Amino acid sequence: ALSQLSWRWAADHFGDRAPIFSGIWRLIGGSLACALAFNIEQMLLGRLLQGLGSGAATVAVPALIRRRFGETEAVGALAMVATLESIVPAGGPVLGVVLLGLLNWRASFVLIALAAFILLFSAGRILGSAIKPDRSAHAGSAWKIMVNSRFLRHCAAYACMFGALLMFVSSAPIVVTGWYALPITAFAVLQVCGVLAFMVGAHQGAHTVARLGIAALVRRGTLAQAVAGVTMLACASADLRSIVTVCVAWALFCWGLGVRGPSSMSRALSLVPDGHGKAAGLLMFAAFAATSLATMAVAPWLEYGLLPVAALLTGLVVASAVLVPESFRDLFRQTHETPSRD
Repeated sequence: ALSQLSWRWAADHFGDRAPIFSGIWRLIGGSLACALAFNIEQMLLGRLLQGLGSGAATVAVPALIRRRFGETEAVGALAMVATLESIVPAGGPVLGVVLLGLLNWRASFVLIALAAFILLFSAGRILGSAIKPDRSAHAGSAWKIMVNSRFLRHCAAYACMFGALLMFVSSAPIVVTGWYALPITAFAVLQVCGVLAFMVGAHQGAHTVARLGIAALVRRGTLAQAVAGVTMLACASADLRSIVTVCVAWALFCWGLGVRGPSSMSRALSLVPDGHGKAAGLLMFAAFAATSLATMAVAPWLEYGLLPVAALLTGLVVASAVLVPESFRDLFRQTHETPSRD
């Protein structure tokens, strides 16, 4: 998470190519260090280097997309990236188990390094020639971001949404195996349903943003997540231990995330036109910080099952809505703005 703060500066100071290539090389170096590690200390150092390297993509890629596309067009590109990223939580552990069965843990790190090395060439073709940024345009942009109250509200709203997602994912295995007394495979099913619903929501959002506008997608996704949270909260309060109901609610939550997530990020970055890298870095740092705080807050209460998880998830969704009230104004007035002004 801390690497986001350094990559955000690099993305604006050196342009798109340098941070991405630097991050890939760090990922390669960290993976090889893990493969060659002979003790836990060396392994931790390698993993630290891996984390520093992989952190570049979460900042540089959204900044790159927002610089090269308009606010509405960026939603489609961000949705595509988010769809690909959503496959990793579901497919990564499965692939890891397969690799451990066929090879050993050292080989898995070597394969990661090899994949990252191949990525260097594809990234070069996608990014094209280096574009030198106008550094004078970014002078003082860090201070401008910190006093940009509208961006900070959208940043906090995105962090609440992101934190609710990963808090549930980290808590669900304990809830499923403890409170529901089901095998861990039930959690895998829950994850697959969530990922598929997210992909559908992201696809729908990307194809309707030009017609409906960003605020409408944020509103629609938030309302879906609120309904999902209230449903989980009602089930937990009534001690209704139906994994099917929670699975449906979780799918609805993830669908709402797919609908509103790319639009929320594009809108937040558009509020800082002269510092997309710094804005993306602060956005992702806030998201990871919210995840850590939410996960730590709910951890002592997991013995009570779904109730604390659902309560915190619902609270974070409500907070994300309160932080951006402008997305809900059309619900309370008769006149509607056009999508271009939305």
